[in-house]
Amino acid sequence: MMVFGLVVGMASAQVDVSVAGLQVVDKGYKPEGEGENKGKELRAFNWNSGSRVALLLESKGKSIVGLDERGSGITVFGDDLGTDFTKTKRRFSREGVNFGFVNLSDDGKALMMDIEAGGVPKKGAKNIILKGELLVSVASKSALKKSKVVDVKKGAKVVAGENTFEIEEAGKPDWGDDPMSISFTSSVNHKDFKNFIFYDADGKVIESKRTSSGSMGIFGKKTYTVTFNLKKKVDKIILGLDEWTDLEVIKLPLDLKIGAGL
Repeated sequence: MMVFGLVVGMASAQVDVSVAGLQVVDKGYKPEGEGENKGKELRAFNWNSGSRVALLLESKGKSIVGLDERGSGITVFGDDLGTDFTKTKRRFSREGVNFGFVNLSDDGKALMMDIEAGGVPKKGAKNIILKGELLVSVASKSALKKSKVVDVKKGAKVVAGENTFEIEEAGKPDWGDDPMSISFTSSVNHKDFKNFIFYDADGKVIESKRTSSGSMGIFGKKTYTVTFNLKKKVDKIILGLDEWTDLEVIKLPLDLKIGAGL
């Protein structure tokens, strides 16, 4: 099995993309037996068989807000001998290719993401080929919109601008020293906003930190959940949403040839 390194980068008018890492894991060792007698499976890097490419997206000006995973697509992921990695079924996945971890930098200028498939390059392959298109949202301007004073209780609706959030849970967090935690559900993703700002009933800012987030989808509709820890326990809050005003989606083409060497 060959180990491939990093090479080619690409650029759009606003965002550069480069290969930041690559992992190739061949089949490991599966001991014989059943149940408790089967023994431990051995896998390289303790990872599932397949190929994974990490891409780094860097903005030249505007902040990167996020990646539209559903709108983005990979058309080619294989090697220069014609192997199609997407034809091999991955463990715990129904898709031929998946977007793995997507992380944004704190300054909004960079995004790191993984592209994964179940196949591996054939012996003798010299390059991995990756083609497709990424839909990336970027923005540079925002405006703050505040809600009215709202009681902090389960089921309370918090409306800031045109966006409505429902308090799902509030109280002492399960871990940490912060005196208060508050969770919201909504049909809009917290990632679509530059920032959430919390105020007490007198309008004073409460220091806060996002601790978790998630989403659930059914029949084409998604519900998003986001949780913040607050440095002050309050019975009433004002929610300020620093909302992007010039959000745009750019198409970032991928046509990468990844060869040996760092």
